[in-house]
Amino acid sequence: MLTTRILEVLRYTTQTKLTNYKERMSKNYQEKFWRELDQLKIHTIYAGRYYEKTVRIDRWINMFLAVASSVSIGGWAIWKQYEFAWALIIATSQVFTAIKSYLPYSKRMKALSSLSGELESICLSMENHWFNIAEGILTIEEIHILHMNIKEQIRVSFRKNLGTIDIPTDESLLTEATVEARHYFENFYIFEEQHEPTE
Repeated sequence: MLTTRILEVLRYTTQTKLTNYKERMSKNYQEKFWRELDQLKIHTIYAGRYYEKTVRIDRWINMFLAVASSVSIGGWAIWKQYEFAWALIIATSQVFTAIKSYLPYSKRMKALSSLSGELESICLSMENHWFNIAEGILTIEEIHILHMNIKEQIRVSFRKNLGTIDIPTDESLLTEATVEARHYFENFYIFEEQHEPTE
């Protein structure tokens, strides 16, 4: 009788430890998935902001070239006393026209446009899966497999869209993207406790 009781206690203790271990592991995998979602949201916003910045730079270059080529011809005839200035404008616009195809902005624009769209889709997919993860519907193994599949999608997207294109880090855009991502998650995922008003 005593042996049976001891075995029951040991079985219960082992089961409790196993349950606690599984809960801790599940929470760990949930946190890893959430961190991945958080980082992906930042990168998605950053890619979008970087794309907008690149479009602005490319637009300014094109505007300069258009204005320089049209104004310099008319200005040359009107303001002969500024011949050197007009010659400099013409020469500069010719140099820009010659090297424009070698500047990184056009390639970056195309790559970032495609990348930001794909990252946004992956991010939405992760948010969709988050419900099942947060509610404990998925097992640890299912969370791990899903997480690895998403990491691979992100890797493939970066490799396919950027390849050898150099994207220098812009710290101010990265800070803005981080702040925007925090606001997003605070608005849609983090809820503060509601307190009853005190009289």
